[in-house]
Amino acid sequence: MAAALMPLIGVLVVSGCGSSAPSLPPAAVSSSQTTYVVKSGDTVYRIAARFAISTTALMNANGISNPRDLRVGQVLTIPGAYRGSPPAYAGSSHAFPYRGERASRQFGWPISDGMVSSGFGIRNGAMHQGIDIAAPEGTPVHAADGGTVIFSGALHGYGNVVIIGHDDDYATVYGHNQVNLVREGERVVRGQTIARIGTSGRTTGANLHFEVRYQNVAHNPLAYLPEPPAAPGITYAEQSGT
Repeated sequence: MAAALMPLIGVLVVSGCGSSAPSLPPAAVSSSQTTYVVKSGDTVYRIAARFAISTTALMNANGISNPRDLRVGQVLTIPGAYRGSPPAYAGSSHAFPYRGERASRQFGWPISDGMVSSGFGIRNGAMHQGIDIAAPEGTPVHAADGGTVIFSGALHGYGNVVIIGHDDDYATVYGHNQVNLVREGERVVRGQTIARIGTSGRTTGANLHFEVRYQNVAHNPLAYLPEPPAAPGITYAEQSGT
């Protein structure tokens, strides 16, 4: 993949399902920080996700041909690392069903049957950068499209989360999982079961927190998902909004 592809978004401040937006761990780098020392347990995928760059960009900048060749203590150059929070978005988290312009890029619903319980937008004064889909615990979570798993693990606020990088600068995020069923670096296909719905992280009940990001910026997932009757198993908690 080219360096611009498969954006990694582990460092961005994104919203979970609590009263305020949790932030993902270690964090936006300062403008002067351009290197990183490899620690025990690090992988190319985790380091790239931490700094919100693609694995290709990280490997190219450091002459790495095999992602397994990292050494503890190795000093890596971090090209074009993320340096702050994405811009805030206007709007209400209750603006669903979605009535705005549809995106030409379309994803599949990450679960077959569920209720959109919280939308994209400002919630309790904080930005909710995805949607929440309520469903029974253990419900299969599906990849919204094919791509590469760029993160599979636990993050503050999100609990167990899977992040998939797609081959066109898009990434999708799946949080609050009961269990993740895929590994970092694994290729997945559209519709593949990648996790099961749970209550991990900051959440008030069993649901999936789902985000769509383009070049590391969150967009309203409902603009990218089929609407009923194309998604007959999906309902909405309320019918207001614009």
